[in-house]
Amino acid sequence: MTLTVRLDPELEREFAALCGLKRAAKSAIVSQLIRDYVRAQAPRQSAFELAEAMGLVGVQDRAPAAGRDHSRYIRGKLRQRRPGKPRERRPG
Repeated sequence: MTLTVRLDPELEREFAALCGLKRAAKSAIVSQLIRDYVRAQAPRQSAFELAEAMGLVGVQDRAPAAGRDHSRYIRGKLRQRRPGKPRERRPG
């Protein structure tokens, strides 16, 4: 797709200088900016949708009854599915 964008002369000079410093094509930078903008504007999942995607919503085999054990069970499930390194346990 071809896109024409009008820039005021000062912004055009600054943009050209930035492209030169980064050794990147203007179209590559504009494409990345548009991609980032579109992703930032995309609807985000609700807490329910996130929990459902993580398998925390619905009937669970061997799930404890509601209460203290249930909270511990949910925290454990969240830790299992969280990407990255596990958090350190807090005393208490």
